[in-house]
Amino acid sequence: MRKIALTFSFLLLAFSAGISLQAAEHGITIGEFRQMYDSLLAGKTLVTETEEDGMSVRTERNYGQAISVGGEDFEVPVQRVITKTKDGQMVQRVTVSILDRVNDIGGQPIIYEEARKLVVENPEAAPLDTEEIEFLGLFRVSKNDKGGFDVHNFGLIPTVIVENNTNKISGSNVSYSCYPENNATKCVLTVRDYRLGDYTPLMGYQLMEPIGGDFVETAVEVKQ
Repeated sequence: MRKIALTFSFLLLAFSAGISLQAAEHGITIGEFRQMYDSLLAGKTLVTETEEDGMSVRTERNYGQAISVGGEDFEVPVQRVITKTKDGQMVQRVTVSILDRVNDIGGQPIIYEEARKLVVENPEAAPLDTEEIEFLGLFRVSKNDKGGFDVHNFGLIPTVIVENNTNKISGSNVSYSCYPENNATKCVLTVRDYRLGDYTPLMGYQLMEPIGGDFVETAVEVKQ
């Protein structure tokens, strides 16, 4: 079972391992990130369509306009809508309203992400919703070699694996890479789970081997 950042909710634990910037030339300022966001994502809808347990799953990511909040810092409202259908009929729709707060920390853009509202809709039932604010994670930004940017979580996102009917804590590294392709924006979410070794106070967990293959989800801009 995997809990993924940018999706729903979970508690962020303090793990020492994370994804570092690949090289100094991949660094990015908050001003550069704002320009890339405005060009690649602001006001756009990106869609992923998959099949799951005999159902069609359509995931829409709606990116709002960046809002300045002082200095070069800014906020970005994001709405994620996951619709499951079977034989052309809706089975479930989940809408998550997310706020990304982007701050300049030490000359590097850092994203503080939180869920603001969750709505679950099912046929023949009243929608269930919650407006509790929930922390989703801290992320940092770097440039990629495709003319866009990559967003990485600061540390491992806690997950749980089941082995021999026993729950074991593990961790996930999350990367979200966006870039232009064929006159449209393309974003690729990659999640890699790891087994964790011993825990050392003030150091964190020992990072072990990956668990299975990467989870990869590709979203492509839909022209309005």
